[in-house]
Amino acid sequence: MRSIPVFAGIAMNTTPTTIDKVDYTVIGGRREPEMRKRPPLISIVLLDRAGRVFKTETLSLLGKLNAYEIISIEGGGAGYDVESMSVRFPSVRFIRIHNQTTEGEKINIGIEESESRYVLVLYDDMSVSPGVLSERLLEQISLADCLCCVPLIQSRKQSTVPTIMSPAYLKNSLKIVQLPPSVDGMDSLFPFDYCGIYDRELFRKLGGFDRRIYSKWWQKMDFGFRAHMWGERIQCKTSLRIKYLDEIPEESITPDKSYRFFYLKNLTVRFDGDSGTIPKSRFPSYHFKSGESFFTALKEFREAREWVETNKYRFRMEARSITEIWEAPEN
Repeated sequence: MRSIPVFAGIAMNTTPTTIDKVDYTVIGGRREPEMRKRPPLISIVLLDRAGRVFKTETLSLLGKLNAYEIISIEGGGAGYDVESMSVRFPSVRFIRIHNQTTEGEKINIGIEESESRYVLVLYDDMSVSPGVLSERLLEQISLADCLCCVPLIQSRKQSTVPTIMSPAYLKNSLKIVQLPPSVDGMDSLFPFDYCGIYDRELFRKLGGFDRRIYSKWWQKMDFGFRAHMWGERIQCKTSLRIKYLDEIPEESITPDKSYRFFYLKNLTVRFDGDSGTIPKSRFPSYHFKSGESFFTALKEFREAREWVETNKYRFRMEARSITEIWEAPEN
């Protein structure tokens, strides 16, 4: 169980996509003529984390799947020659990002560049067994009508990872309880390690991940709360199984400046049955707890209010309501 203090802003991203802010180059990605006549069954966005050894192994495994499009996102510090990799894997589209950016923004770029309705996001130290990404699975995902279907994830020792993120308020403190996926269809606040099959159009309408939130944890928290507050669903599909090839990475949940972004965009919002708003009365408390000067805190607060005002009719509930109605399926 992870305990998070209830408090926390800076300029908010109000645009649906943010790829125009990042400089990147597309390398390779040849598709056979018959594949160009129809959209790919599914697109795969592969994030870099593990280096050349796992990258080569993972791309080889993904090449055996029934998917027609693989997009590999490469940061500026890739420890291998992307051009030589593109020769070895000519059907893979490599996107080399030249700016320092967040994991969520990499996903924004990958999903925007993809051609299919559904996009599987995973890291290069994860593997998917051949046969998993079937037309039957995608039919089930289509019927579920979810923003994101998250997988059952196993460690490299084949134990089930507690990837279901369940929010709750206990004694006025927001807590995230991590549970193993016990049954199909369990709700999750956000995708663990960003991993899951995203509905491309729903993702774009939501606005994707906020690139200004640099902390992975708070970026996913912002994505998850915004999704549920706007009426979207994130559910587990246990037939989608993914395995780590390396150790499970740890990430910080320290309430930093990224937390303040999350706080203002989510926890300060009040829903009046028709729209969302941030009451002006929330400012004194925010100013006191932010530790910023009066004018800096006021600027952040006003920008957050403007962002909520722009999107006010997208809201279906407020953050506390999500935790009140959250239910875990019985075993």
